[in-house]
Amino acid sequence: MTRSLFAAAKAALCLSVFSAGAIASTPHLDYVEDQLRNLAPGSEGSVWERTTGNDIAGYQGADWLLQSPNCWGEIDCQQAPGAQQLADAIYQDLANAQEWIDITTLVTYPDGIFQEAIVAGIKQARRNNPDITIRILGGTPPGLGNFSSAITESAHNYMDRLTKDLGSAANDARLIVAGVETSWLYSWNHSKMVTVDGRSAIVGGHNLWQAAYAGVENPVSDVTMRLTGPAASSAHKFADLLWDFACTWSNNWWNQTLYVDLIKGDGFSWWSSCPATHSVSSKQASGSAQVLALGGLGFGMDAPGGDQGGLAPAHDRDAACSNLFTDYYNNDTAYSVENPEEAGLRALIESASEKVFISQQDLIAPCVAPIANAYYDARLFDILADKLIAQIPVQIVTSTPGANQGTFAPYANAKKMSEVTDILIRKVKQRGSFSESQAKDVICNNLQLAPIRIAQGVDTWAGGQQIANHAKVISVDNAAFYIGSKNLYPATLQDFGYIVEDAGAAQTFNAQYESVIWYHSKSAAVVDFETGICNL
Repeated sequence: MTRSLFAAAKAALCLSVFSAGAIASTPHLDYVEDQLRNLAPGSEGSVWERTTGNDIAGYQGADWLLQSPNCWGEIDCQQAPGAQQLADAIYQDLANAQEWIDITTLVTYPDGIFQEAIVAGIKQARRNNPDITIRILGGTPPGLGNFSSAITESAHNYMDRLTKDLGSAANDARLIVAGVETSWLYSWNHSKMVTVDGRSAIVGGHNLWQAAYAGVENPVSDVTMRLTGPAASSAHKFADLLWDFACTWSNNWWNQTLYVDLIKGDGFSWWSSCPATHSVSSKQASGSAQVLALGGLGFGMDAPGGDQGGLAPAHDRDAACSNLFTDYYNNDTAYSVENPEEAGLRALIESASEKVFISQQDLIAPCVAPIANAYYDARLFDILADKLIAQIPVQIVTSTPGANQGTFAPYANAKKMSEVTDILIRKVKQRGSFSESQAKDVICNNLQLAPIRIAQGVDTWAGGQQIANHAKVISVDNAAFYIGSKNLYPATLQDFGYIVEDAGAAQTFNAQYESVIWYHSKSAAVVDFETGICNL
């Protein structure tokens, strides 16, 4: 073979190998999976799980990326379509249920258009299969789960409301509702999912409260996703962990008062066991997307496989809210094993080689010691500082400081945007051995940080309210992204979400959300290396 023919053959072979590898290449998922296997191997398959064969797509052509209010560029978003699109998706998935439904949320329980969608979906599902099992579990912050008030509702009261709404469809229904707090004052469910038959899942940041998202002058911005495939079973498995706790801890009046309020519908006989484990028929995978389901158990729940090992303490005294109480979030090794999602999301960011995008309510936690005793995730800020030092652009959009929907509905923790940059300056100085001026140069040249804006140059809603961001979103290299319920600020709750590495889905995510939110928010940027703004 001549040199030229050999070279051509070699090039063709390399191209073939590269192309074949590129189709299945998932460097970000691979990195996260390796980190999780090292940290929490015993919780693989329950707290976290990687699957392939998923389809990141909507129902009959509808969008899979469910965001609200979804009125970018508009000043008045009261009639924005996003919340209704989410409600429609919930109805469609529930209406097609044949065997098993899991809904997890944060109390208060679903209301408005979301309750209407759940009721209509359950009615249709029970017409198709009266024996379907329906589990609805709400996370109950301290004192809010076992009685009803103006701001909350017990599981018993929600069951009464739900059965009234269902009417005859509630007769003989295998329906069970639980309000769960796993550790008094410290931990409760915060995951948000609607999962059906191990086939479909709607997972993200939306609480099912109409007043937060629809028909109001100041709707909250949020993001949820929808998929079909094996990753839906991963959501059921995480729900099983929550229900195992609920079923176990509803066994006496003391636990029922402090931890679990549970009630069964009349479709469960008195001798029926509590349905702690889902049961569905095996499903044929039809897609090609790889997804890593990622959860955390907060406090009070036992980690599958135990909690031995774990991460070394972060040893960042500035990250603690008080020296009088232990900063479990940053320094407790067992906690790190019980909550692998935190390490997993940090690993996702660490895997970036081109760009990091973060859309979150906050990176700063409310310091309410001893209930909440970590001000920020020390390891996360270490990684962000490393990315900035490596000249990898980091783009962050948070809630506007002061954003809320009333006294009992705050949507911002940080009092000012500089709380984030103050920590970054200190971290860049430490990790790069820089002077303060050098550290500021690193940040000014590689960071973009802004509070959320729905339309360029519009800093508040028409009534003067600050604009709120409730999304829990991370994206790296325009290749892999996370959508779920986990905040990047310290919060010791049960959470769940998906990391997706799929070229088509990533392109849609970037076009419909990532680039759009920054386009409108950059007018309020406090740091933006592209425009030379750097208010440190």
